Amino acid sequence: MESICAGLNVVEFGSGSVAASIAGVVLADAGARVLKVESPEGDRLRAHNPSGFLVWNRGKESLVADLRTAEGQQTIRDLAAHADVVIEGFAPGRTAAWGIGADELRAANPALIHCAITGFGSAGPYAPLKAYDSLVAAKAGLWARGAFGHRDGPIMFPVPWASFGAAMQSVAGIMGALMVREKTGRGQALDATLVAGLDPIDYFVSTIVQVMAKRGEKPNADARAATAASRFGVLLATRDGRFVQTSTMLPHQGKALCEVAGVAHCLEDPRFTGLPTFANVDDAQEWEELLLEAFRAEDLDHWLPLLEASPNVAFEVAVTSEDGLNHPQILHNGDVVTIEDPRRGPIRQVGPVGHFDKTPIGPKRSAPELDDNAGPLVAHEFPAGGSSAPKHPFEGITVVEFGCFYAMPYGTAMLAALGARVIKIEDGKGDPHRNSFGPEVASTKTTAAKESLSVDLRTAEGRAVAQQVVANADAFVDGYRSGVAEKLGLGYQELSALNPKLLYVHAAGYGTDGPYAHRALYAQAAQTVAGSFGRQVGYWMDPAQSEGFSVMELQAVVLPRLNMLVDGDSNAALVLLAALSLGLYQSQKTGVGQFLRTSMIGGNAWAYSDDFCTYEGKPTIPLCDSEYYGTSALDRVYPASEGGWVCLAVRSDAEFAALRDMMGLGDVTAADDDALESALTARFAQKTAAEWEAQLTAARVGCVEVNTMGQPIFTVFDPVLRETGLTVTDEHPVFGEMVRAAPPVAFSETPGRVAPSCVRGQHNRAIMTELGYSDADIAKLEELNAVIPPS
Repeated sequence: MESICAGLNVVEFGSGSVAASIAGVVLADAGARVLKVESPEGDRLRAHNPSGFLVWNRGKESLVADLRTAEGQQTIRDLAAHADVVIEGFAPGRTAAWGIGADELRAANPALIHCAITGFGSAGPYAPLKAYDSLVAAKAGLWARGAFGHRDGPIMFPVPWASFGAAMQSVAGIMGALMVREKTGRGQALDATLVAGLDPIDYFVSTIVQVMAKRGEKPNADARAATAASRFGVLLATRDGRFVQTSTMLPHQGKALCEVAGVAHCLEDPRFTGLPTFANVDDAQEWEELLLEAFRAEDLDHWLPLLEASPNVAFEVAVTSEDGLNHPQILHNGDVVTIEDPRRGPIRQVGPVGHFDKTPIGPKRSAPELDDNAGPLVAHEFPAGGSSAPKHPFEGITVVEFGCFYAMPYGTAMLAALGARVIKIEDGKGDPHRNSFGPEVASTKTTAAKESLSVDLRTAEGRAVAQQVVANADAFVDGYRSGVAEKLGLGYQELSALNPKLLYVHAAGYGTDGPYAHRALYAQAAQTVAGSFGRQVGYWMDPAQSEGFSVMELQAVVLPRLNMLVDGDSNAALVLLAALSLGLYQSQKTGVGQFLRTSMIGGNAWAYSDDFCTYEGKPTIPLCDSEYYGTSALDRVYPASEGGWVCLAVRSDAEFAALRDMMGLGDVTAADDDALESALTARFAQKTAAEWEAQLTAARVGCVEVNTMGQPIFTVFDPVLRETGLTVTDEHPVFGEMVRAAPPVAFSETPGRVAPSCVRGQHNRAIMTELGYSDADIAKLEELNAVIPPS
């Protein structure tokens, strides 16, 4: 069977665009021919992030064209005439000014799907801001740490979350647009944004903010304030300075950790019987200190065998991304591949976004040298179409979801926002995420635009209902560990026999099988495998920084500086979205079902993929300083006047020249980082952050006023997001009107779908009536407790 994207011609351009590069490489891995258009100097990533360039451009070809010239612009027109997809990463209006924007290219090729990736969209006050990860994150409030930060001011983490998220969302959008084109014969214009790419990393706090506001309380955008009397994850330090990230989402996991630590006697204390939630902050802190004291008494070599012997302890040891390449489960899953590069030799790097059993995907060759290509794109017939367009890109696709918490359910929620019908199967208690942080609070995002079917799969009647639903579905997504679905009649063999066209997706924590597959996994431990500690808080992860510290000193000095952003679930959700959309495109075209494996650890490896690689001569990835102000003088947060902060990001010589002129830096050079930082610190203190943003943006220098209120408050209350359509409202069944992010990709012809969240069992009767059950049938199944009505 052909590769998923075999025969597709993709043109990608936008120098230095991480998002465009990642979107393009996913399509290249899936078999598309991807032609990367570069300037005569080469894509900026070749110098700015060489490891990222190698990974994010593997399998592509390179074509040199100077788009500032008439000749270069004509090159794009010629390419687009035979292309199926164009991925563009330039600033809004740039390509239109050159005569090669979406409208011009699509007028010449109506079958073309044009996907533009910008920072904040093409219109509104934020459109001129540079689409650099640190700037978008700063503007959106991701650097705000509130009262729980170890110092005043914003904390920077040098991970390209916004670009990574926008890239995976773009892949899903492109697959949806290709499916629409099969029906209509027409392409369309897509718009993805880096700010939408960041939305998955806000798991539930935007809901808490709105619930507090509705109660007349002052909104607090710090998730830790909302969970201060809980310990859903405990970071432990061993005697030899190694850090162990544990996840204790469920009571039995906390108890298992107590047993491993040798403090099981504390379980008899009534203050700790409700762990991982406690009556007050003091009780929670005392339980944490018991564990810290125990682990600090022995080296990692003592604890590791004990932790591994207890399957109910969810944990991982803090490592760098390069260390993560050697994780036994990463290796078992095939999430590391080795590509031979003509100049650098073998490069070990992240594997494909998903493992398909009938149409495997993955890289075939390394990133191209400049202008290394196989000639012009070969023209081919585009789909004839003839049918009317659906309302939404994935309309007509039904996905059945069987899983809980965030990683898998939010991946399918993003697909639901693009128009898929997603039916969530729940038992009588419902997804435990529904009550993790207050009734229905945490599940607001994960159940949006879905339908809930509540059945008892332990009964033959409940299993029969679920199987009937899957028999009519296009995909089934299982988020549990191997064996759970099989015991309940929802295994691959059983369901594929019922529905041979079914795409069966196992989106597990560690994987479908292998040495760690039986273990539970949650966000904090999942991201640890991929090297989040090394990338986000690398300075303080070094055992030398905490050598000899007591537990009290650890708590006062080190642990506050190891407070990372929790991205383990959001990264996994985004990669699942991309892989699921690829699989659905394939099954819709061929009518052939297959088995697809993804994992949380594999998804997180993709988020850190520019450092999740190793080769001879690999340069060190830039990390933040010990206080997390930035990676250099030109990628850093600075205090401005009147208590504000700016984030500066300069990526080119032209931008630095403009900065130097605007700031009056004289002879200070970019190479003298200390002198440059000192000069910039003095200059930024002279004006407000808003003034600097306006003046430097006008000079085409990357600078924004840092939002210190936090991402959730920005999402909920920012008027520019509402005016530009980046946020929307819907009617939540419990909380009433709620603000949330718009569908992740905008489409010119088939827009995404905005629909409210669901409560458990809300759609029982509608779904069962559709399957042919009468009211009497449903009543009988309810009497048998095979179908559980909503509370």
